[in-house]
Amino acid sequence: MAAVATTTTTTTINDSNSNKMGEADTLYEDLLNFLSSPRSDLRKAAAEATLAALSSTSNNNNNNNEAASRLTSLNAILPLCKIASVASHSEVGSNDALAALSILCSHDLVGNQCIVDFVESSRGVGRMLEIALSSPPTPPSTAASVAALAQEGEEGDDDNNKKNSKLAKEWNEWRKQVNYACALLANATRIEKGAVEFIGLSFPEEAVPSSMMKDDTSEEKDSNEDGAYGKRDTTKPTATLLLSRFLNPAFIDTSSPAFKLAVEAFSSSGGGGTKSGTGASGEQQSSSNDLDEYDSDLDNEALEEDDEIEAATSLEPQKVEPTMHENEYYDPYQHVAAVIMNITQLETGREFLMRLIHQNQSSKKKSSSGMDSIQEEGGNGNNNDAKNKKDTTTTSHLQSLLPQLTSPNLHRRQGIAGTLKNCCFSQDSIWWLLNVVYMDKSLLMTLAGPEELTIDEKVGLHPDYWLSGPQKLREPNPLVRLYVIEAILLLLASGRRARETLRERRTYVIIKLADMVEESEEVSERLLECVQYLRRDEEGTEEGSSDRRAYEKYARGMIMEDGVKNNLKMLPPSTSTDADDAVNTKNGDDSEDYDNID
Repeated sequence: MAAVATTTTTTTINDSNSNKMGEADTLYEDLLNFLSSPRSDLRKAAAEATLAALSSTSNNNNNNNEAASRLTSLNAILPLCKIASVASHSEVGSNDALAALSILCSHDLVGNQCIVDFVESSRGVGRMLEIALSSPPTPPSTAASVAALAQEGEEGDDDNNKKNSKLAKEWNEWRKQVNYACALLANATRIEKGAVEFIGLSFPEEAVPSSMMKDDTSEEKDSNEDGAYGKRDTTKPTATLLLSRFLNPAFIDTSSPAFKLAVEAFSSSGGGGTKSGTGASGEQQSSSNDLDEYDSDLDNEALEEDDEIEAATSLEPQKVEPTMHENEYYDPYQHVAAVIMNITQLETGREFLMRLIHQNQSSKKKSSSGMDSIQEEGGNGNNNDAKNKKDTTTTSHLQSLLPQLTSPNLHRRQGIAGTLKNCCFSQDSIWWLLNVVYMDKSLLMTLAGPEELTIDEKVGLHPDYWLSGPQKLREPNPLVRLYVIEAILLLLASGRRARETLRERRTYVIIKLADMVEESEEVSERLLECVQYLRRDEEGTEEGSSDRRAYEKYARGMIMEDGVKNNLKMLPPSTSTDADDAVNTKNGDDSEDYDNID
């Protein structure tokens, strides 16, 4: 009888569980039908219910996984993308749909499948770009004044105060929606198909703002034809449009409490910390004069091969977690940094950032006569060509991103640091990165701290590293420091000439001081690998020749710049071999391959 009772009880529990599962299936199917309803009020209510099902169970992983799994199996991505809209975002449930999409695409269990469904849907990437590039409630230049007036008139009841408060609320809603859209784009570009689709999209000429259109001059046409990537069409890549929004500070709400907290946190953090068991100040005073702290005669077998370095420093696509707090929307385009970081894992993405942009200054000046275009016979054709070259400046999207390493926004710093690291994988661009972009300086500035340098350490070192004095702050986030150091490591592993260039610029001084106060073991290991590359002797050279050659070169460069005698020590005679002299002679020609010597 007991066995029969146990069997009956078990059967009853299984039946009740199956009934509950059946009710849950019916509930989620009805929810999906409401998401696809032709009535806007039902779609809005369904979007709110979807978000509630995903967010209210965040403390219970089992319930959260169940809700996400059921919605994914029912392909709820497509109807949620349809609800997302650039107009009436609060009236049709657009923000709720975007928040639900963000939670699904960043979910640990079903996130990858949701991203695939999102990219493969006809309204995924395109709809998010439409939202991210939508027009704000008022011109961007008035955003700061609208927020300030709204804060000043919160207690007033007149019409102007109400109008300003309404505009400020519309700006907050727009920032919130754009922030969600950029976060979804960041998650979509985690897979190769999403990144390729994002890079390949273009807007027609009619959709490009007039402020971003180039003058249609013959000089610019010639520069486009002479470019490394040929003549561009009349469409504007969406990546360019989104990048211009990312670099425009007018969209950031600087009056937001979250922005002020971010600035305060970034400016007050010491950065790097202190190694356990040692005092930062004491170790600095006792070791700042010791440039021989690391052995300069390291065994080459201890260094990793280039392919192992690339494997160890390979970057995973950055996943963006959903932002639910209201104060986190002050910077609507903060997640564009993660988008750029993800697309630069592809060669086409790196080419987009490093493609040269030719700007002809003389074409902007209007001439009252056409005499400038007339040339005398057998006259000054070459002089005019030289003048045109002098008036033409070149830049790139990558160079415009470098100041973001000092942004108070952590998302921006992390994304741009990872972007710079990805760009270092382009072996053919190493010379350009070091001698035109001066990427090493931007990277090392994040590692430089308030330590006082000796006179010997300042010799040959760029003054920007130490002119700020005690006010100079080291990057406080360990992930940003890791990306930066791995980028330097890739530059060092790219070839012998790159290593010689970094030695001449006294990279070792900044690396050494950063390692003294580094708390993260992973970051400290990367710093040690950089030291091994910087202090070792190149193959086929005498012991200590690398340090001596670097000292001679930057010392001679200082003498040539000053033009007068200084207090430098007498340079020892060079002990380099004939092979080294041949290499140094060859290094004088910057037009040759920068990485053919390893």
